[in-house]
Amino acid sequence: MSDTVSLDEVQYLQQEIEAAVREPDPVLANLLITRCHYLLSQALQRALGPGAGANFHSWAVWGSRKAGVTIRQEDLDDARRDGTIVGGIVGALVGVGCGWLLRFPLWWEPGAAVLGAVCGIAVGRLIISHSRRRSASLVLAGNRTVLEDIGLQTVRFLRWLAQAAPSQPTDAAEFVAALQPGAVGQQNQELLRQAFAQYYRARIAKSMAEREQATYFGNCFAVWHEHVRLEPYIQGAMPLIIRRCVTQRLLQFDIGSVRLAVAQDVPANDSAAALALPQSSQSEQALDLLHQGSGNAQSGAAFKGTAAGDWTRIRERMRYVFALFQAFHTEPQVFSSPYDATQLAALAAGQRPAGIW
Repeated sequence: MSDTVSLDEVQYLQQEIEAAVREPDPVLANLLITRCHYLLSQALQRALGPGAGANFHSWAVWGSRKAGVTIRQEDLDDARRDGTIVGGIVGALVGVGCGWLLRFPLWWEPGAAVLGAVCGIAVGRLIISHSRRRSASLVLAGNRTVLEDIGLQTVRFLRWLAQAAPSQPTDAAEFVAALQPGAVGQQNQELLRQAFAQYYRARIAKSMAEREQATYFGNCFAVWHEHVRLEPYIQGAMPLIIRRCVTQRLLQFDIGSVRLAVAQDVPANDSAAALALPQSSQSEQALDLLHQGSGNAQSGAAFKGTAAGDWTRIRERMRYVFALFQAFHTEPQVFSSPYDATQLAALAAGQRPAGIW
């Protein structure tokens, strides 16, 4: 039987979540949110049982850490460089086009191109500076939303498990009854109902393979719910004219010491072979439902075609993320700590750690 997290620990987790989402300092808030996901990951991992693999909060640690890069504006220089290049090219083309339309003499065209490029660079840098400030605000709002929305449900799930012990319910119907049903993919809690039903299936699984599979499905439903909720934030944080550029050049992220980019296919990973998706009525139903979210069912370790071209498109996001979750489900780096022991201790005391401005 899986370990049951104590009610005292559950209460502590809830208090830490509430403190993190209330924290007014944007940088400290993000750091506290990342730590909360790490604590939730460890607690849920114990509750689901040995061999379950990564859970939603294991992955959310790295998503939150990536969010911190934007919140702290650490990617501003790269964004300005890209805005300068794109603005200069577009401006030069506009300058040449205007010269042609206005029937300037041919020898004026280079000057028109230079003038257009200068204007384009100025506008590009202005757009980038404004958009990154707006992005930082929206990313922090999304960061808080995910922890409050899913983290508090995980706390409720852990509390329900603790209170249900030693009597063990046969399914999660009692727990999910409090979650709002509705059309899958809409702004309700239907996908969370699916996620926690799968997590409970993992907890009571009789085999390691079934536990691992159910946890993976739970992760996919939870992250799909998250991205439905975050759709307005993602759309708002990436201006239309630079979405593809941002996706291609800025959306890199770390999982422990592993560096990945959403504009590249999810790489095959040795641990992917351990995550088999056996044929059963439950797994087929889950795969069919997840196919609605990604437009592409996963096929073992073959992840060709999973790269995203425009991160604002939810199907492209889900296609990439579902594949990532499968490929790295048992990868030890996913479970690693986002900060060192000294930094975690400072965050536990509500302080910004040294070395993170």
